[in-house]
Amino acid sequence: MQKGSNFILKYKPEFLAEKFYALKNPMDIADLLGISYGRLVYHIYVIESENRYKIFDIPKKSGGIRQISTPITALKIIQQKLNQVLKTVYKPKASVHGFVSDKNIVTNAQAHTKKRYVLNIDLKDFFPSMNFGRVRGMFMATPYNLPPDVATVLAQICCHNNQLPQGAPTSPIITNMICAKMDSRLQRLAKDCKATYTRYADDITFSTTLPQFPNDLAYTGTEEDTEKILIGNRLLAIIHENGFEVNEQKIRLQVKGNHQEVTGLTTNIFPNVDRKYVRQIRAMLYAWAKFGLEAAENEYFEKYVSKSRLSIKPKLEFQQVLRGKIEFIGMVKGKEDSIYQKYMNQYKILARLSIVNKNSED
Repeated sequence: MQKGSNFILKYKPEFLAEKFYALKNPMDIADLLGISYGRLVYHIYVIESENRYKIFDIPKKSGGIRQISTPITALKIIQQKLNQVLKTVYKPKASVHGFVSDKNIVTNAQAHTKKRYVLNIDLKDFFPSMNFGRVRGMFMATPYNLPPDVATVLAQICCHNNQLPQGAPTSPIITNMICAKMDSRLQRLAKDCKATYTRYADDITFSTTLPQFPNDLAYTGTEEDTEKILIGNRLLAIIHENGFEVNEQKIRLQVKGNHQEVTGLTTNIFPNVDRKYVRQIRAMLYAWAKFGLEAAENEYFEKYVSKSRLSIKPKLEFQQVLRGKIEFIGMVKGKEDSIYQKYMNQYKILARLSIVNKNSED
């Protein structure tokens, strides 16, 4: 098989899928990925485990830290090619919105707008819970049915320290492939309960317009003299049987009339960004206009970034952060939205003024 470029395989998806299903031994994997078998072995077995990845921590919005493991260049290229192949064989369920083309947090939230009840569940230790054995087993099981030695090498490419590393190109699609069976069962459960089901990575959401929320999904119970939302037996059984645990701290049953939120977006009437998010953008633009770029940047990083109490990688420029936040409004509300257009126009004027001021100083 001819090699493609360094980073992508220059073949049609149908050809890559056919080659994937025809894998018979580890040498075939190297051929599929356009590298020599010796180089493949060197990068996944010879190089010491601690030298294959760069590891750093980032703060979670909910508190605590998340460990990110990013593969070092050569292994990253191998994973990028394998990711390209896996995209040709993984067929996403309609309910899956994370790490899927043309789907995102907006499409995920849209499925749950104007509902009487919205249930949010978070799967505990999502990436770490998918260990080497589960990844290997997934490749050997239906619908992939690959030989054990092939599944072993594929899992070795994808895993680090016996788990899926957050930060590896292959990890997102592998999580979806492992969750495929669970997604099918949860879709059927939702249908039985006259509810809508979606999953975005480790975020599971059910919603319904029924007058009472189905007990098979969740119900109000009492634990240690405290009233709380408990997961229904049928839903809990499916999650456990698929090797996952529910994060008990992140169970929310949101009722119509109160604030309803799915993957960070308000869903009461239509997907919308939180008011605090809009206020922060307004404050950032105001500080830039009134006090200048440098002062606004210092205030922002002191007020928001420094509070993480973690060592941050080289910080993004204030302008990049602000532009990204405004573009996010455009993604959620549409580029024709008046708030998006207003803030983007303000941003462009301030950016031009900054260039003029810098040139005049020079």
